Amino acid sequence: MANKVEFGISNLYVGTYTVGTTGTVTMGTPYHQAGAISFSPEEQSEANNFYADNVIYYSGYTGGTFEGDLEVAKFDDTFKTQFLGYIQKASDGGLAVVKNATKPKVFIAFQVEGDQESRRCIMYNCSLGGITREYNTTEDTIEPATETIAVTVAGDNKTGISMVSYNQTSSGYSTLFTNPPAPTTT
Repeated sequence: MANKVEFGISNLYVGTYTVGTTGTVTMGTPYHQAGAISFSPEEQSEANNFYADNVIYYSGYTGGTFEGDLEVAKFDDTFKTQFLGYIQKASDGGLAVVKNATKPKVFIAFQVEGDQESRRCIMYNCSLGGITREYNTTEDTIEPATETIAVTVAGDNKTGISMVSYNQTSSGYSTLFTNPPAPTTT
């Protein structure tokens, strides 16, 4: 059964993605970030043309990395401290943004709905930018403010895998959010 259309995003999970000295990947415990609104990863590809004999002798494309924005209702404090380098101040309990904070590489897992079935996806070796938001006055109607973060998906360097998608009959579907698999080609 294949979807004709897909819509909606839910079940957003993020966890650390650590690569050891031998290239072995360790997947951190998945953290559920509530309030997913949209995720727009766009594959970055570039044409590579080689000219000889006054023609394009060889043409190919590079690809497999993604860039896009992740929008949620509001990133919670745990997400900010675990994945964005924020610190909780001991002196007064405030949550502080740290300039040039070291952020861990992460994986991002999520679910999309379709006309026939849901599908779950995981993206590897992601870098997170800073949060953007707008603060607006309240007018006649209340419009909730949302928060957005830039995401770059580099993919796994050893296997070349950037993203894996699971339909409901895949064995990895049911455990993706509790025990996400490290990227492998076997």
